[in-house]
Amino acid sequence: MRAFRALLIKLPRDRCDVGYIERLMALANLAYRGFEVWEPDIPKTIQHHLYGFRNFKNSLIFGTSPKAWFARTWPPLKTRRVYADGAREGDPNAPVVLDFIRGIIRIRLVCRPERGFVLELPMPGWVVERVKEGGDIKFVRIGHKDGEPYLALVAERVVKPYKPSDYKLVVDVNSWRYGIAWGLIHNGRIVSFKQERPNLGLLMTLYNEAVQLEPAPFPSCRCV
Repeated sequence: MRAFRALLIKLPRDRCDVGYIERLMALANLAYRGFEVWEPDIPKTIQHHLYGFRNFKNSLIFGTSPKAWFARTWPPLKTRRVYADGAREGDPNAPVVLDFIRGIIRIRLVCRPERGFVLELPMPGWVVERVKEGGDIKFVRIGHKDGEPYLALVAERVVKPYKPSDYKLVVDVNSWRYGIAWGLIHNGRIVSFKQERPNLGLLMTLYNEAVQLEPAPFPSCRCV
């Protein structure tokens, strides 16, 4: 079973072209719907990248087909991971590189349609923690929210599915006189049993004290 967690990173607006990001979102929408539109002023590398994701639509959206509202936003981007021990994973031509050696994230081709333009961001500590837990950031998403550009890092980790125990805890709630009884059942047999009875003397003492502390009603008065 796979578990996913996401982190939003706000990109500097002065270094990212929101209009260009919107065009990439539109191309991703067309790619999800099975169309191909090649824009002459958008690098072919990123266009090939977006159309290549059509074969992985189900896995990108966690096992479900993309909805119309989802396909219009946040196109997926492949990542290249460079770990502290020198290991490298992911597509060498990915537009997003997570460099754990230098502690930075490098983004190209998706902030501006300039081949030589690279945006570098500091690596969030959250990402390092997820990697230490055995997670991996195989893809990210880019888009805008309230007119501000964002990068969404999606951490994926394989976890063992939860297996329910064969034990059952049964609780019987009765009156104050008998209290509460609980039992642990395994394979139809009671393996542990206990009855918890309240301290009735203490409860009655507290009740009587509460009654005595209750404010007396105001005496009636006759106005003249």
